[in-house]
Amino acid sequence: MATMSIKFKHRLEYGFFQFFFQLSKLLPRRALLKMGRGIGDFAWNKLKFRRQVIIDNLTHAFPDKDEIWILETAHEFYRNLGMTLMEFLAAGHRKSQDLFDNVIIEGREHADEVMSRGKGAMMISGHFGNFELLLPRAAAEGISVYGLAKPQSTKLIEKFQNDIRTRDGAQIIMTGGSFPRTLKALKNGGFVGLLGDQDAGSKGQFVEFMGRPASVSRGPATLAVKSECPILMAFLYRQPDYSHVLKIEPVIEIDPAWDEETAIRRLTEIHTAKLEEAVRKAPAMYYWVHRRWKSSPPQTP
Repeated sequence: MATMSIKFKHRLEYGFFQFFFQLSKLLPRRALLKMGRGIGDFAWNKLKFRRQVIIDNLTHAFPDKDEIWILETAHEFYRNLGMTLMEFLAAGHRKSQDLFDNVIIEGREHADEVMSRGKGAMMISGHFGNFELLLPRAAAEGISVYGLAKPQSTKLIEKFQNDIRTRDGAQIIMTGGSFPRTLKALKNGGFVGLLGDQDAGSKGQFVEFMGRPASVSRGPATLAVKSECPILMAFLYRQPDYSHVLKIEPVIEIDPAWDEETAIRRLTEIHTAKLEEAVRKAPAMYYWVHRRWKSSPPQTP
């Protein structure tokens, strides 16, 4: 019975995605975004999904802000999340020109600088803005990009999502035994994109993030060090007209004076600090629904 109920739940989730995917084919972009904001309003006012987690996270991250600001920012987060969902689904059938029209790149010269060396790069972002547009836009620009993605419990949804992600030329590397393939992609001049801001548990490196120690995966920095490739930070900022600016930041280099452990530690600290800068610029665009600080650093004797 338990297996049957799990399968039913998975098919229900897949049906939900398919319903809105088919609906997204019928509506123009402005109507889709309006619907996305409406979904966000419904989630905030009625579903209240992880509402208290979001409020707690914002309160800790911005202790100088009052309750009205916290509630308004949390509400706007839901609206951004709804728009991101509808944009992602519409990406399964939109024209490539839409990417160029709605996502402007700033800092392309930083990617060009790395490519001129014949090297790849770790392209790190976070659950910020419409992060799902990052790799498709880079691929449409002619950059060889690979995305690291976790396997989904629902294979139907996994295939559905990855078909959309690879539609414009990006490739997906599934995590779990992915280290050799990822290193090969980097050494062949590819850019490997990942989101480096999920809780990494007790094995992560604890780094100050938004005023509290957070467990950060050492994987991105380790890949950069092992492949001798630099890091590029990239963030998507939603604009007042709901278009996007993809900002590629200056190259983060590995200091030759660092030993391997120092390099991994310092790069992890640096890319986490860069994400914090982006979050402080546009707080409503961050994915506050994560229990980002659920792991605590080990006690110091």
